[in-house]
Amino acid sequence: MDRPQHPATKPTETRDRGFLNSSEPALVGGLRLIWGRRRLVLGGSLGLALTVATILYLCPRQYTATFVYERSLTEGEYSVLLRRFYSQENLDKIIGRLHEQGLSRYVQQLDRARTQQSLEKRIRFDAVPMYPRRLQTTDPCTSARISAFQAGLLSITVFGSSQDQVAQVAAIVTGNIESVLPLYDIRNHLKESLYRLRVSAAEIEGNRFKLSTDLQKEKAKLESLQALDSAAGETAAGGVILQFNSDDRSRDTLSLLGQVRGGSSRIVELPPAPGGTAQRYNFHDFLPLSYQIRAAQSKIVELQETLSSDTERYNFYLQVLDLENRLLRQIEESLIGVPLAEVRDGGPFTYYTAQQYLDFVGEQLRACPTPALCDHLRSHLRKTENLIFMNTRAGERPVVFPLPKRALQNGILALLVSLMVTTFVAVLLEYRHVNLPARK
Repeated sequence: MDRPQHPATKPTETRDRGFLNSSEPALVGGLRLIWGRRRLVLGGSLGLALTVATILYLCPRQYTATFVYERSLTEGEYSVLLRRFYSQENLDKIIGRLHEQGLSRYVQQLDRARTQQSLEKRIRFDAVPMYPRRLQTTDPCTSARISAFQAGLLSITVFGSSQDQVAQVAAIVTGNIESVLPLYDIRNHLKESLYRLRVSAAEIEGNRFKLSTDLQKEKAKLESLQALDSAAGETAAGGVILQFNSDDRSRDTLSLLGQVRGGSSRIVELPPAPGGTAQRYNFHDFLPLSYQIRAAQSKIVELQETLSSDTERYNFYLQVLDLENRLLRQIEESLIGVPLAEVRDGGPFTYYTAQQYLDFVGEQLRACPTPALCDHLRSHLRKTENLIFMNTRAGERPVVFPLPKRALQNGILALLVSLMVTTFVAVLLEYRHVNLPARK
């Protein structure tokens, strides 16, 4: 009996079981595949797109308000401003104010924001115009121009879930920028002033010993000259003080005297005698003795006046240092404030502003003991007011705008993405359907 013959299955027959055919062009095969899997491709894509559009349409609308400050800032100053605003102590102040206004939901959103990027989804800063990118350049002029570039406007945008919420948060943020952040500039100004005062006081302390030594030296010189004057009382007035044994030496001295009087340095070196050393003479050494006494007395008076003036300035610097240290302590304590955990536990909430600092300076001015210290406080008061007035807002009440939901645009984008994904899934399923029987 003949054994039954089982012809081998051709690969083309296995592939023809699916929607793809090797004899067809790729485009036609792809369209055939999509049509064969139309329920998966079209149904999945439309379902996902409709789901995205429905979620965006039903979710609550977001609102935003933008306010602008006319303030010139370099890139470094802008970076410092952002660090100050997003610092933990400043955010604690803002959150405390939000608690006072009953905006607990907004507080929860800020608490969940752990990074500056997530915080910028609620409160965002922008410099207008944008700072140029720092490219690698070897030209010092180009680098200097990039470093000196200043943005003319500071734009701040607040996001929220309702118009009232955005308006309340915007009022708190603007109040913080205009009343709290200037305290950092005031603190830096005080630290710079304290540094300059300490340097000036140190210079006076360093010069005091030299001036005292010079004063004692001039007093001793005056006593010696007065003793010579009394001993040479019988000498005729206007006589020559310097006397030399050699006639040639005397002629050299007379010529030297004319050289000293006509020169600008007033100091001349006398040629050395044979076997001797050179000698230096000042113009005063050739004056009559009475003139030398008057010159020493004038020098003593000058040194005494300098010491007296330095002492007065030194005492004033000490008073100003004590005063500005108190002002700096007041600023630093206000910037630290009360920790937010204590506020949430029922502790007192402190919101120190620049206006309160001005009131504190006014109290110090009324209790000022000396006119000079009062003048210094008035100068500091004017400079502080200028630091506060630097934040000039363009418009007092920003308009609150609703953000578009863009449900249609996002739905179309979701449809395109889902079409690509479902088409790729359909290709994988067809490949599995065609090749799995062949393996068996």
